[in-house]
Amino acid sequence: MTIKPFDIANIDIVAAELARKWKNDIAHGIEHSIEFAREVVLNLFLDPQLALQACDDDGTMQAVAMARMKKDVNLSEQWVEDFLDGKDDVERKHVLETTAYLMRTERDLLNLMSNDSAKFSFLLSHRRGWAQALQDRLMPMLIDRGAKWTYHITDSTCSWQYFDRHGFERVHEELVERFSTPTQPYYCYMYRKRIKF
Repeated sequence: MTIKPFDIANIDIVAAELARKWKNDIAHGIEHSIEFAREVVLNLFLDPQLALQACDDDGTMQAVAMARMKKDVNLSEQWVEDFLDGKDDVERKHVLETTAYLMRTERDLLNLMSNDSAKFSFLLSHRRGWAQALQDRLMPMLIDRGAKWTYHITDSTCSWQYFDRHGFERVHEELVERFSTPTQPYYCYMYRKRIKF
């Protein structure tokens, strides 16, 4: 495994993976879901120094982690308007509902966070343990910036059980009707953990 700064040239790979995960819930009904996921990831990519990727021996990216301090959070809505340019009414409705949810959960998390907190805003891994390796590499950088807590938002389509098993405190749980189906409820979870010095 080689860990290095996230290469923005890999944004479309990350967006495609995120769109695949969101296909049946968050991005459902968004025709241009990869394009939408790309904009979401770009909105999370606020600090290049706190964005890392892990590659295997042939250089293929296998994991990504992005973090930011509370004060760095950007809730800019300009990208939404740009994305919606030329879209039909049905897709506009889906995008506006989805981004409203994403921005609301971001604000909810910010309200839970103290100023000495960092948020892992994006984690994706194809290899077991590689996302943890990236988090471990980012942790000293977050400590240097004054972080004493880390926060995560996840959902029932992801490996949320990881947080329960690794000593994180669940600080919020919400059933999101908008993305639920009769057979597949969709939950949003928020976790925090004290950084050990």
